[in-house]
Amino acid sequence: MSPSSLVLVQILTAVWVNVNVSSAAFAATAAAAFVNGNVKNHANLNVGVNAKNTVKEGFVPQTHDSFLQLAKKSSDSTASTSTKRSIEEEEEEEEEEENDTVPLNYDGRIKYYDDDTLRTQHRCGFVSLIGAPNMGKSTLLNALLQETLCTATHRPQTTRHSILGVLSSSSSISDGDHDPCCCQLCFTDTPGVIDEPAYKLQEGMMEAVKGALVDSDVILVVTDLFSTPIPDDVTFARIKESDKVKIVVINKIDLVDRVNVGKSGDDDDDDDGNGNNNSNNKNNVQLYHKKTSSKEDKGDNDGEEEEKRYKRTVTVAQAVQNWREILPDALAIIPLTASAGGKDVGVVALRTLLMGGPDVPAAFRDLGRPLDGMFKDKGVMFLSNEEARGIIPYGPPLYDEDTLTDRSERFFASEIIRATLFCKLGKELPYCCEVIIDEFREPKPQDKRKLTRIMATICVERESQKGIVVGKGGVKIKDVGVEARKQLEEFLQEKVHLKLNVKVDKNWRRDESKLKAYGYLKK
Repeated sequence: MSPSSLVLVQILTAVWVNVNVSSAAFAATAAAAFVNGNVKNHANLNVGVNAKNTVKEGFVPQTHDSFLQLAKKSSDSTASTSTKRSIEEEEEEEEEEENDTVPLNYDGRIKYYDDDTLRTQHRCGFVSLIGAPNMGKSTLLNALLQETLCTATHRPQTTRHSILGVLSSSSSISDGDHDPCCCQLCFTDTPGVIDEPAYKLQEGMMEAVKGALVDSDVILVVTDLFSTPIPDDVTFARIKESDKVKIVVINKIDLVDRVNVGKSGDDDDDDDGNGNNNSNNKNNVQLYHKKTSSKEDKGDNDGEEEEKRYKRTVTVAQAVQNWREILPDALAIIPLTASAGGKDVGVVALRTLLMGGPDVPAAFRDLGRPLDGMFKDKGVMFLSNEEARGIIPYGPPLYDEDTLTDRSERFFASEIIRATLFCKLGKELPYCCEVIIDEFREPKPQDKRKLTRIMATICVERESQKGIVVGKGGVKIKDVGVEARKQLEEFLQEKVHLKLNVKVDKNWRRDESKLKAYGYLKK
């Protein structure tokens, strides 16, 4: 062995003895480097010890071969210790993962179910209500839930936000209970679809409609006895081309008794008594919306406005047949009267169909003789329980069984006040109003008198509008406050002290930053 090699061995061995092989891997690496000829000189190793301390008294230098064996032994020992530690760490991680799957118990937590139970027993899905303004979507949602959740007025475009309503089956999942009707329906009430938004507020409302279409598992197209269509071609095209389950709801069928049916019939029988066919009579055809056509579309009539028209129906049978032609793949077309409440036979049939039972055929038999085109397949008299249970996908409940909505009481307080404005003010003014809840103070447990204190601000766009809302001597705002307080007390089931203020928020419907603050646009 050369002198330089012997010195290198002595240095490395001394380090191992003094430091108790705190870095055995380093010794092994250095030895391998020495064998491979990578270490030319002991000066290349920065071992951090003085040369005079490298050899202890009585120390016997090792040979080259014994040093290599020692380094190999240290390396194997380190690898074995590392492997053992890795196995122990993996076992600990697996144990932690198993502990993570154990559900926590606290108030308001949704009950925990294993995967097999969810797959075989519970269904959950989103159902979006889409339609033109003033079709009774909010009234229909209230009837389906059998709760007064959404504000509804006789005015179109009362609804400005998407509102969630949750309907859960009364039966719960438990060991040994295999109720196939166990279901949770998450309804989404949407603003009425409009063709061309006039300002930023309406653009935000239409974005809410688009979002509801994307998120839904089932689309409820809500129309009326007169077959009022969805005015926006793009939105309707999305619905028509969608592969989601579609159900058409023909609302307001109680109006059939108020319509002069004699003026409108089937196209083939529409004769004026003089032998002339009036299939294009205004009683049968109603303006849909105007759309300016290009030269390519109109040919010689360059730039003329084309009046898109649709068939106006005045009987339930006509409406069903008309919508079967418009949406041929609709699973069912159900006539009903939402204003009659949750016990209306049509509402019960729709609710039973979506819930998947308990007896779907019986619910449809209560509607009377099925009309031609009522179901997708010809000759079908009703849908079976099995077909109905295939509408909503299987999955865990997303909300607690007692949950009705994800909106707060503050939100519904503002909606109730705004709906009162729609009923008490003139034709156009309510659309310029926004209601902001400044304070919503609930009674404390120790209070002897249970009183909820609400302070709200009504925002208008111009000073002239402020004067109309306040009224002469404050009469109008007082009238609004009295009626709103009654509805709030009915909603909250407790006494309410309501204070209303009116302020001018210039052009808030067109101001993007304000609409974001009011919750109409995403921030």
